[in-house]
Amino acid sequence: MVKNGGSCLYKEARLNIEPAYPGSTISITLPAISTSTFGLQTRPKRAVVANTYTDQDDDAFAKRHLASDGSMFFRKHHEYPRSFLWRILDGRKTLEIQAADLDHDAGHKFEANLTLILHFTSPIRPFCVAFAEPEDRDALTVFAITTANELYAINLYRDFFVKPSASEQEIEDWCKRTAPNLIQQNVPYRLVATSVSELLISLENGGIVRLTRSSKDDVVWNEALYQQNNWSLSLRGVLPWKGEQKIRFDNAELHASSAAAIALSPDSKHILTVCLDHKLRAWNVASGRTGIQKDLLGEIENGHGKAATYFIGPSQPTLMQVVNIPGGVEGAAYHVVTYSPKQHQFKFWGIRDADDDQHGIYDAQPHVDLIPPVDELMDVTVWTMAEFYVIPGPALWRGTELWIRARSGPSSKVYSLKFDLNEDTSRLKQIWRTEWTTVDSGPLTVDALRKNPSNPGERGQGSLDLYDSSLTEQWLEFLFYPGRFTVATLETALLIFRRGLERSRSARTPQRGSLKDRICATIVAFATKRQGSESDADKFEDAVSAQWQAFYGLVKDLHKRRGESLSLVYDHELDMPWLVLSDYLSAIRKCSDSETIALNSAAIARSHLLHGPLHRTIPTSEARDVSRLLNAAASFRRRFPISFQEELKRQLEMDILQSRSLTVVDRMELMEANCDLTQLLTEEDLSTLVEELGTDVKHLSTDMFLRALQTLGYEEQGRANKRKQTARYGLNALVSISQETLDANYNTLLDLLLLILFMQFEEDLSEDFDASEVFVELVDQFKDCLVLAWFARTVWSHPSPTGLGSDALMKSLNEAFKSSSRFPITQTVLEGIYGRLAFKFPMPRGLKSGLLTYWSRAWIAFVFKEQNFDSVVEDTMGILLAQKEYEMAMEFSKFLPEGNWATYLKGRMHIALGENMLASVCFQKAAYNLALGLFNVEDSDSAALVSEAERNYFSEGLPKYYHHIMGLFEKAKAYSFAVDFARLGLGSMVGKEDEELKTELLQRLFTASIQTSRFDEAYSAMTRHSDKALKHSSLQSLITTMVTQSRTETLLRFPFIGLTEDVDEILSNLCHNTLNLTSGPPYHQILYSFRISRNNFRGAASILHERLQRLKTTSSKVHDPADESLTQCYLMIINALSSVSNEDAYILAEQRRDDGASTNWAIGKAKKMLKRQIVTLDTLRKEYQAELDRVAAIETGQFPFVDPGDEMDIL
Repeated sequence: MVKNGGSCLYKEARLNIEPAYPGSTISITLPAISTSTFGLQTRPKRAVVANTYTDQDDDAFAKRHLASDGSMFFRKHHEYPRSFLWRILDGRKTLEIQAADLDHDAGHKFEANLTLILHFTSPIRPFCVAFAEPEDRDALTVFAITTANELYAINLYRDFFVKPSASEQEIEDWCKRTAPNLIQQNVPYRLVATSVSELLISLENGGIVRLTRSSKDDVVWNEALYQQNNWSLSLRGVLPWKGEQKIRFDNAELHASSAAAIALSPDSKHILTVCLDHKLRAWNVASGRTGIQKDLLGEIENGHGKAATYFIGPSQPTLMQVVNIPGGVEGAAYHVVTYSPKQHQFKFWGIRDADDDQHGIYDAQPHVDLIPPVDELMDVTVWTMAEFYVIPGPALWRGTELWIRARSGPSSKVYSLKFDLNEDTSRLKQIWRTEWTTVDSGPLTVDALRKNPSNPGERGQGSLDLYDSSLTEQWLEFLFYPGRFTVATLETALLIFRRGLERSRSARTPQRGSLKDRICATIVAFATKRQGSESDADKFEDAVSAQWQAFYGLVKDLHKRRGESLSLVYDHELDMPWLVLSDYLSAIRKCSDSETIALNSAAIARSHLLHGPLHRTIPTSEARDVSRLLNAAASFRRRFPISFQEELKRQLEMDILQSRSLTVVDRMELMEANCDLTQLLTEEDLSTLVEELGTDVKHLSTDMFLRALQTLGYEEQGRANKRKQTARYGLNALVSISQETLDANYNTLLDLLLLILFMQFEEDLSEDFDASEVFVELVDQFKDCLVLAWFARTVWSHPSPTGLGSDALMKSLNEAFKSSSRFPITQTVLEGIYGRLAFKFPMPRGLKSGLLTYWSRAWIAFVFKEQNFDSVVEDTMGILLAQKEYEMAMEFSKFLPEGNWATYLKGRMHIALGENMLASVCFQKAAYNLALGLFNVEDSDSAALVSEAERNYFSEGLPKYYHHIMGLFEKAKAYSFAVDFARLGLGSMVGKEDEELKTELLQRLFTASIQTSRFDEAYSAMTRHSDKALKHSSLQSLITTMVTQSRTETLLRFPFIGLTEDVDEILSNLCHNTLNLTSGPPYHQILYSFRISRNNFRGAASILHERLQRLKTTSSKVHDPADESLTQCYLMIINALSSVSNEDAYILAEQRRDDGASTNWAIGKAKKMLKRQIVTLDTLRKEYQAELDRVAAIETGQFPFVDPGDEMDIL
């Protein structure tokens, strides 16, 4: 049982280490002398990594993503990029470096989001990577020593991390190699860079090499060796040194005097080391002599002249830190903090004179054994210290912070302590024993994911039926939750999973498609294979569930390997610790009040009087009462079954999203009744609740509940810093912490809601308790939380720039991937819409590790700070529609209020989804208030969904509004609805209104009616035109369309009042322009019918006679006897002329070309030569009879042997 687990006041915010975008990873192979027999030289090479993971198995995944070592380096002289994350991969042959800043200047038009991967031919030696910063150039210098004992000096300029083309220059210009003699003769053990021109290297024989160069570009290094007993160095190389113990490390035999920690004193006069023989030593840089030599615990040698033999493990990461705090009673120039693995004890050494072994050093706190109680904190018996950082306080040692990372087996934990080294002895002992704080690993560990309510793998099988979504949808939502699993993890798990299926020849899985589709297809294929020939649906569902569990098992194993802790780092600029993991970068942040309460629930419940850091965080009795209330409410809800909790969530969301005219009390009663709360409560639940509250329920007040709700917010401090914009890792951190915060707030609100529902039916409650007031406040916060949680978990396909630095990038990516179905960057709606606003709110200075906690809470609170709920939801809906995220808008529409603009937005959504009837209903519902009210579209349409030109159609009357809606349906090619709104627009016009608008409405009504074959509507619209030219044009379009669609009967029924001549003229022109009488529209017959219907018999006969003439002059001179077109035409002409008096029974017709004997006309004379002639009814009857005789002759075989125009003898 852990006696002192430490107060948990910090949390990790784990950030995935992934490429910023496709093509953002630059792979560079560095030059090297090969270690092969022939000594071939590796040629330098540069390439852009494609970042595809579809063929990546678990070994390839480990080589590319799981680092064996890593840390961070922070520059001091250049602003951006300032923070660099580096990792060693692929058997120590690859060094990956990328910028990891949280923010940068708002004026930057670039962002350092490129990742550099440096490939070495030989592996890098452990502890032999160091970084330095040139002061006179914006660059990062990397030093590395490989197992070939080559020293690399690599200058990475700022543009290498900004522009892909920057690294195209010759690699050997910025990558220099050398092989110092002392390194070639010995094995390097540790490397430290004090500057770009000075390196300190410890050797396996106990020596220290100091390399210096006059210029940062100089390849030649000056070598200096610092070593005890230099006179024996040559002898040791020849003869073995009997009695001296060696320590084996990385294929090398280390001497006990080898330095495991090296540092330069603040005055640069001494090299300070901690050696494997448990000694602190100082070397004079100028003379090379040793000065102070001190056992790390200050132990005195025994009577035989030697202290008890103890050797520090050679893989110990951190043993010493130089703290530049001068002064004190003893007059120290500076201090050195050492850690002894022997007793797990820290020592704070004051250094007066590093050359004086007797009086130059003293123990600054000899009366207290400064030992972290990690065995109690971690509940282990064996542990090791990994790293530690001593952070001086604002007043020398007062307020000093100590951060440590301790490891026990595979487990690793981070702890912190705040103390004053000059504190009273008893008080200092107590602080070191009881006031340690710990860091929670956050929601992304395997254990945390197991407890996550959204994890389908941890739910009971029976509970799955309670959810609306299918099992597959639940798994996809869980696996693809933004920031939870990397694409590489899911792709690798899928490849491993698929291999088992592909061993069977009878099953194949798709190799293409989205990752989601391929996972689902593989799951179904596996389930089908396992089920065999059975067709039981329930058994198939069980088989699918089992395959999802198996797939998640692979994901979980890979995910767990990603979380292995590598190093603890402290950023002194931000005063904030970081944790580098195998495939994560984790920001350590201070917990919010609500998080502190939840993480320390056991300690809060045990005692009414808290101690140490937890007491300082929850200082008052009122705060402790609120803490117990929150924890008791959480415990109370957890005791109910999952089915009840899910029903409670649904009832609350229904209450929020559905507008019902009920009182607050009625709403609470309805919710309680639907959840059946009273039937599930037991006496044990009630007694446990009272015990955890520390008081009876009747003593709870409204004020206590409201103060509990206040813990979910934040207190605004400072002022806005608009000169900053977020960087990639800063935005990732904001989103990750916001997701975690919103999830926690959601659960807390549910906890309190359930307690309120229970209490409202209790009797003998406090007079100061008003359930309705608390319920209203709770529901208001829950509404905000629901929307924000949707923002944070929803990924859209049209990412937006989040600052000036990402504008150019997003523009180029949009251009490059405009034809692709999926954008290469994953961006949530929260960061897409509000990423630009991350510095629009006040931010206090000196937040230290509380920076990200405050920042994320202020960021999500800012969403509803300047706008109310309805405005935020409407603006978001407008943005989704403007971005063409229609399916997403459909999902989000449930949050829309009942307002007029919201209804209009719903209409826009429905019309985009092809749901035109619903769109029409929405547009008509909002019509009067948007068209006639005091509505200002500029204020509501923040997404510019309505163009500038069409904004004038709002609040300017119904006709203009309907005109705008009609245009929307026209763009969607929904012409039937365009007709409806054109009619509405025309019907709403009264008196002499805008004639231009009326004409526009009529014309668009006519066009839409034509498109939908509503010819009655089209005719009506056409006749109402006052513009003669427009009316004539519309009439022609009407006639042509109706004839084309074979609607001649309808056309002829139209009265055409005042338009008869126009119709006749249009049809006549169509007759004359018709080229093919047999296959084209029958315009002649139509005009014949039209004239007959108007009693114009001679006109009807005339147009048919024209057709008759054209039929006779077709290319086929000898007609098929079965073709009765000519005879029919003759009959119709004769019938028409028979309907008039004898004196009027004639027509005027153009003379046929083949009637004349000669056709040798001059150019331009033809029309004059073709004179008109009178054709009488008798003439037509004779021609008709002649045609009948010709047909009869052909049918009897009496064919003519001369041209039809000549006289013909009948045989």
